[in-house]
Amino acid sequence: MKNLTTICAGILAFLAPTMALPQPLPLDLHQADPTKVGYLDFYWKTEDESVYLALSNNSNPLDFRPINGGKPVVSPTLGTKAVRDVSIVEGVGRDKGKYWLIGTDLDIDSTNWDKATRTGSRAIFIWESRDLIHWTNERLVTVEDATAGMVWAPDAIWDPKAGKYLVHWASRFYAANDPNHTGSPTTTDIIRYAHTSDFKTFTKPKTYIDHKTSTIIDLSILRVDDNTFVRFYVSGKVSGPVVEVSRNGLFGNWVTPSGTIQDSTHFEGPYPFWDNVQPGKAYLVCDKVGSVTGLSPWVSTDVTSGTFTPASGGNLGALRHGSVLSVTKQQYDALAALG
Repeated sequence: MKNLTTICAGILAFLAPTMALPQPLPLDLHQADPTKVGYLDFYWKTEDESVYLALSNNSNPLDFRPINGGKPVVSPTLGTKAVRDVSIVEGVGRDKGKYWLIGTDLDIDSTNWDKATRTGSRAIFIWESRDLIHWTNERLVTVEDATAGMVWAPDAIWDPKAGKYLVHWASRFYAANDPNHTGSPTTTDIIRYAHTSDFKTFTKPKTYIDHKTSTIIDLSILRVDDNTFVRFYVSGKVSGPVVEVSRNGLFGNWVTPSGTIQDSTHFEGPYPFWDNVQPGKAYLVCDKVGSVTGLSPWVSTDVTSGTFTPASGGNLGALRHGSVLSVTKQQYDALAALG
């Protein structure tokens, strides 16, 4: 008994530092979460580049209705005073209960697509909230230097190995001796990234994905566990979203699985999210290029296979390139009360 007591004490002493970690890792997100009862969609409108909310009808991940009386919850006052490609970031560990909303600083009505890639904003819109309703601390954080032509479609995911949030976006670059960016770019549209712990200060950006001869935009990443991730993006090589899988981390070996995103030609802005009820089931919503019809959904029960099939019976209205968050009953009821 004495030996057993000594062994148990030793085990507890060994585990104590782990048990006291100030920044615990999140649960495996591919497991269904019974505390979540619905979904909240963050989107923008073509005619009004502000942030709007849509709430799922009960726990149906493919049936949403606008809330807050159809009025925006965020109307930008900085930069171009217009935000697109909005993404919700949920706090992890000591940040649990905190949310960040990030997006592209772009008013396309005041410019054109060529100028937007040459002399566009090099900053990311950021807001903060603890209740998903009231958003404060609006700021524009410049993440690229003057050689960048734009910063588009920012998104973020917790990087368990770095212990920080990995924020990524698409940029195009020009020569340092071409300050007005009138010449040919030195890169195609590539994916860049930086780490942050507070969405105020960021590490020096680095290149995450560069296909050299083809463009890459609209990256979004789905976590399966701390080692396995599935990422989606739009490439100039393919007329539709691309899916890739890494089984050894966010900076691991990304491979193309055998499956495909069926019937996804001419879609962009892919965003994946897990089902609240069925473990291993996930959805992918994409925006139709040049269309005002909004999002279309796909579904998969094996995300690492890369197989996503069109989901029928959905009602996504005219939601645009945005993001989806699972919400608790308390959050759902508070959001529903907005009307």
